[in-house]
Amino acid sequence: MSDLKSKTIQDLIRPGGFACYCGKTHKAPIRFVRIGEGELSSVPVALNVLGRKHPMVLCGPHGYEAAGEAVCRLLEKNGIPYSLHVLKEEDGMPIKPAEYAVGSAALHFDHEADIIIGVGSGVINDTGKVLSKIAKLPYLIVGTAPSMDGFTSDGSSMEVDGIKLSLKEQAPDAVICDTSFLSKAPMHMIHAGIGDILAKTTSLFDWKLSAIATGEHYCCEIAELVHHSLENVINLAPLAVERNEAAVSELTDGLVLSGIAMAMEGSSHPASGQDHYFSHCWEMMKLERGERYELHGVQVGIGMLLTLKISQWLPSVKPDRERLEKAISRFDEEAWAQNIRRVFPSSAEDILKMEKQARKNAPENRRQRAERVIDAWDDILALISDLPPYEDMAAFMKKLGMPTRPEEIGVDQQDVLDAFICSRDIRDKFILSSMIWDIGYMEECAAWLKGRLDTLI
Repeated sequence: MSDLKSKTIQDLIRPGGFACYCGKTHKAPIRFVRIGEGELSSVPVALNVLGRKHPMVLCGPHGYEAAGEAVCRLLEKNGIPYSLHVLKEEDGMPIKPAEYAVGSAALHFDHEADIIIGVGSGVINDTGKVLSKIAKLPYLIVGTAPSMDGFTSDGSSMEVDGIKLSLKEQAPDAVICDTSFLSKAPMHMIHAGIGDILAKTTSLFDWKLSAIATGEHYCCEIAELVHHSLENVINLAPLAVERNEAAVSELTDGLVLSGIAMAMEGSSHPASGQDHYFSHCWEMMKLERGERYELHGVQVGIGMLLTLKISQWLPSVKPDRERLEKAISRFDEEAWAQNIRRVFPSSAEDILKMEKQARKNAPENRRQRAERVIDAWDDILALISDLPPYEDMAAFMKKLGMPTRPEEIGVDQQDVLDAFICSRDIRDKFILSSMIWDIGYMEECAAWLKGRLDTLI
């Protein structure tokens, strides 16, 4: 058995994985990780470890300037043949993780390549994962900004037919993050990485809620691993925003460890909860309107604050079976479907189709989950008491120069309320809003939240 939080990243990715106290053997599919100053020079080493000799380098124009050109020079210096494709921006707009990026990469695919090297952050990493899976090739990501925790995860957040989806792809085989490059990333992207890590505060809470309500597997060791990384980043975040390389390295470690934790558990719950679902909903809403949305980590940081705010309301209620039965009898499926169509016109039918398969709204399933919550309410209140106060986290983020209110990122009050109410509907995953709906308090909670949006810090 093993204490995961005491392990280094190199220990965590060892072949064979770890037998855990939870009864599972946790494995991470990543074979090579290097984080630190000067680690860009590890690219040829990674190729040797993976047994590959002819990479295709994929990046955007900013990624090429940040580190892509340096990667190409390094390959040339080591006599490694390669091809390069730089994705183009459309009408001066940032590259989106959508059909254009994947199609452009596929049309320029080098059929002599035996590995894909992505050089960039979120969009390039997601696109590279998709391309490597299609091509059935290994994937190496060279990070250029500590902006999100997807470096080591097996999922890609992509826009498909105008709908934001989380696609199951493949985790990178190798990750290289040179902090001499990452520390020079735009401050907005460093803020995003900090926001993504701070959101683990509430994602771990949601994971425990799901374990109570649905019986989802919960591993204390993985939770401690993520929490330990969270504490490290909180301690060093003030230095990270000063571009201190050691602090940026610790932030990057935390982001990479979050992805490894998800890969080990085989679920996104160790690092993604209600906080992320605010972000997912806002992205879907903006896509419906043809508007730009904020960086993922910036949005989930604000989503975390909203989740903490909602948690302040929960101790004021006492769920019971009488209220549950009344809520079940009052549920109007057609009114629910009409609201989904109002909020997400383009993706509504897919959401409704998913509900027919998942049957989250089915009375018997709702009753089973809610009764488990009612029976464990004292335990849930204890979990809530362990959460940091909303006011403290908001003040901490403000000191770092991060946005803390939805309106600062172009999200109005109606979008906040719609995202909260509909967040439980867009995926088959149990989060805080799922519990509140299950026990029959959604309308009351949404009204309480609405009355406090003007007073957010």
